[in-house]
Amino acid sequence: MKSTTYYFKLSTLLLLLSFIPIWAIAQSNTVKGTVKDSFGEAVIGANVTEVGTSNGTITDIDGNFSLNVSSKGQLRVSFIGYQSQTLDIAGQKNLNITLKEDTETLDEVVVVGYGTAKKRDLTGAITQVKAENLMATAPTNIQEALRGKAAGVMVAGGGLNDTPMIRIRGNRSISASNEPLFVIDGVPVNGGSDILNPSDVASIEVLKDASATAIYGARGANGVILVTTKKGETGKVNVEYNGYLTISKVDEYRRVRNGAEYLEYLREADRNYIYDGEGGYSIDPSCTYPSMTPSWEYDQKLEYIGSRDISGYVLESVKRAWEGGSYNPSMLRTFDWQGAGMRDEAISQNHNISIRGGSKDTKVFISGSFMDNNGITPRSYRKRYTLRMNLDQNLGKYITMGATSNFAYWEYFNGTGVGGNWNPLGTPYYSPGGSGDYGVGGDVTQDGDPALGLVPHPTGEGMLWNPFYDFSGTEGRTKRNRIDATIYAMIKLDNGLSYRVNFGTDYYSGQEQTFYAKASTSQGFGNAKAEQKATFDRGWTLEHILAYSKTFGQHSLNLTAVQSTQKFTQEPLTASGVGIPLESQLYYNLGSATTQGVTSGFTQWTMMSWMGRAIYGFKDNRYMLTASLRYDGSSRLAEGHKWVAFPSVALAWRISDEAFIKDNLSSISNLKLRFGYGKTGNSAVSPYETIGKITSSRYTWGNTGVIGYAPSSLSNKALTWETTGQYNIGLDFGLFNGRISGSVEWYKQNTYDLLMPRALPEVSGFGSITENVGETENTGFEFTLETVNFQNKNFNWTTSLQFATNKEKIVKLASGLQEDIANMWFVGHPVDTYYDYVNTKYVWGYSKEDMEEMAKFNANGHSYKPGDLRFVDLDGNYKIDSKDRTIRGQKMPKWTAGMGNTFRYKDFDLYIFMYGMFGHTIYCDPGVGHDGRMNTRYANYWTPENTQTQFRKPTKGDADQANRQAYWYNKGDFVRISDITLGYSLPKSIIKYLGLERARFYVQIQNPFTFTSYPNNDPEGSVKAGRTWDRKQEEYSDPITMKNYIFGINLTF
Repeated sequence: MKSTTYYFKLSTLLLLLSFIPIWAIAQSNTVKGTVKDSFGEAVIGANVTEVGTSNGTITDIDGNFSLNVSSKGQLRVSFIGYQSQTLDIAGQKNLNITLKEDTETLDEVVVVGYGTAKKRDLTGAITQVKAENLMATAPTNIQEALRGKAAGVMVAGGGLNDTPMIRIRGNRSISASNEPLFVIDGVPVNGGSDILNPSDVASIEVLKDASATAIYGARGANGVILVTTKKGETGKVNVEYNGYLTISKVDEYRRVRNGAEYLEYLREADRNYIYDGEGGYSIDPSCTYPSMTPSWEYDQKLEYIGSRDISGYVLESVKRAWEGGSYNPSMLRTFDWQGAGMRDEAISQNHNISIRGGSKDTKVFISGSFMDNNGITPRSYRKRYTLRMNLDQNLGKYITMGATSNFAYWEYFNGTGVGGNWNPLGTPYYSPGGSGDYGVGGDVTQDGDPALGLVPHPTGEGMLWNPFYDFSGTEGRTKRNRIDATIYAMIKLDNGLSYRVNFGTDYYSGQEQTFYAKASTSQGFGNAKAEQKATFDRGWTLEHILAYSKTFGQHSLNLTAVQSTQKFTQEPLTASGVGIPLESQLYYNLGSATTQGVTSGFTQWTMMSWMGRAIYGFKDNRYMLTASLRYDGSSRLAEGHKWVAFPSVALAWRISDEAFIKDNLSSISNLKLRFGYGKTGNSAVSPYETIGKITSSRYTWGNTGVIGYAPSSLSNKALTWETTGQYNIGLDFGLFNGRISGSVEWYKQNTYDLLMPRALPEVSGFGSITENVGETENTGFEFTLETVNFQNKNFNWTTSLQFATNKEKIVKLASGLQEDIANMWFVGHPVDTYYDYVNTKYVWGYSKEDMEEMAKFNANGHSYKPGDLRFVDLDGNYKIDSKDRTIRGQKMPKWTAGMGNTFRYKDFDLYIFMYGMFGHTIYCDPGVGHDGRMNTRYANYWTPENTQTQFRKPTKGDADQANRQAYWYNKGDFVRISDITLGYSLPKSIIKYLGLERARFYVQIQNPFTFTSYPNNDPEGSVKAGRTWDRKQEEYSDPITMKNYIFGINLTF
């Protein structure tokens, strides 16, 4: 606890120190000017900088600027999308500057590992996403902002309290993490990017190939995402406000059976009970429902309506339909469980305010944000507060110091579904049309009376938990605090030599509180249960960076050396109680529980690294070479295996600078060929995997209780690093001065020495041991295209397109195995591959051909009848057994694509973005009620008159047909128009009158259209969810797509 308090105080001190203002002395000579574009329009926010200094300003709403400069200096004027200009200012007081459009943007600076480079000089596979593209979709986190914006970067899932999954160029590891490394303002962070307010981000660079990521060694094995936050700027202080209100609605509810459809389903089940298909379809006299037309005489005898309807509710409902003497299906009760169990709409809000400014020597950026998002299910919400301060200070000509600090607090409430196998909204799909109160007898009492917490099970075999009670009878609340702070100092000399030291620290505390009433689904009328979990994380990073840059003749050389040390500590603490006597106390009085439990832990790891990189350019960087070597040491591994080297090399040839292109093909403005190879690694095992762990047990020795200790796992001191070697070939191109630009990438990566469990004989006393035994391979292609389709003074239309494909396969498993069915691993196929029986297009019919084929199967022990599920007999022996299983598909998409179109007409702007995923399979029960006779999803099931269907006939009884899960595999392909945004910016005349610099209003709709054949809710969310063989968990965890209507405003003062 003393250590925890120390880190908290240190983080808080750094946060407070970064708010200390430092003032600078102004220059004396003043130059004024106006910056316009080629159409004569003012360029607002253009950067005007005195060359060789950090002295600068930005233009105002009219394109005007004023700057104090030295009498014999030069000015550099730049703005995104325009060619920069450098002007002599000796003797000049007023300047009129015209910037020409530059869609090529090759001189833009891109952040790379431990430095920056011009876009034209890149040798690795790096994708940049700018702030204006990130914020075009009103994201709540960085992962959402990247969705569909970068080729080779797959973002799936996400929701109110769910962080989206990111994969860069597929899965490398089978059992370890495949999440990329996040580096914020140059410092690697633990735990992703939830702490960030997207409005604070200036740009994101995604490092994809090993030649670019090798500089981060082991931590960059799965790709690296570099996040640069906004900085202060010299000149007038700007205040910016961004805010929006969101109204969320359910896109589409599942189509479930209404009361009349449910009753007809039960009738069909009864008719089919005795019929075996012999001699064609006919009603057996012994059938309890021999009539083909509705009959009250037989309806009241139906097993699920009469004798097994405990409450009598369903029977009374059916009786109403016969009150007039004839059957009137409209009189049957149908309760809308889905509509009743969700809010009609969820209202959310997001507010961001920032202050940016500075002088010649001091630059400051301060921001704060508040997000309050409400979910569609009752009581669910997510709140987040952030506060950021970035400070940069020049201390004379050679020394710069700075600090960044970010505080984040977020809290979310799941409300329900925090535990157990049943999602509260799953029960409505299983329940008959029933009452909407808390049960058949009224509200649930404080004592949790079992009769009042249930609704009747339609089969009559007991009761089902009323979902409305689970909404109030379970709690799941999470609170998190995090402080990240970094300070740096840099010395930069005139000879190109610089030294920088970074020290970053982060402190995290999290609290999870859960409660289950005794009448809740989880506890099943046992004892109420509550739990409190607390986690304390702290870490620090210290880096020394020495750099040298020199140009001599036609040669350029950049050298970088880095020494990095990182340390991370985690201390979890869990307290639980079963048998809470007073449920209103929830999780606040665990000491009163009948049974109490406390667990705690401690985890710590350290990593030390040495790195060197050289970048050489020849003939204005027409030919470039980048080489790096990183030497990593990890405390997770045993002596003799702690240290490993990760090399990389990359070559680039800017072909468009060659005379044979420049003199003959003027339409080619950029053409660059790149090649790279590098190695990265992964040591993602438990910090104590190589030394072993023990567990304790209590024993009775005579009359005395004693504690005994024994190993809980078998250690392996020979564990070494997972290693990935990757080749990358890329071609960057630009045509017609950048009106068309893009890149093509091909890569191949092999990951070997995978850290995987290997099964051990039972005699060993252990189930498995972790070893370096596996290998995977990824091969892919990426294509990026950006075009300026039309551009004049009043109208502009641009398009951005990304496409990527990745072929993933397992090359080797432990012990030479070719398959591990339980873990979905198969050599030659991707990680997470589905393996099962294969269903036919239609179920068994009663045609002559079907009956003859059916007889052959039944002669081998089957008992198929018309309307039963039918499977493909792969080995042709007329017997469905394990030999008839085969590969059914893969979890991860084979192809991903995204496209955005931006239209600007005068003061209006329109943005339309769409993306898609293709080639994957989703395992999910379509929910047609074939594992029970329940009021589940509506389906076009088999009847003697309707034989061309894949849904089996309704059946009476509780037995399910074997291997029915073969019908649960669905194509996951989809295309989603995810964002349509229409904005309007007030004209300058009104802006000036209001004393503003910019005012933009916009309306946006998210997820308006999704095109897919997937039968359930959201095909994208299911990519992250994966699969489980538990039907209830898979089916009802399927996320619900929300349509979001957003109304926003952007103001700059």
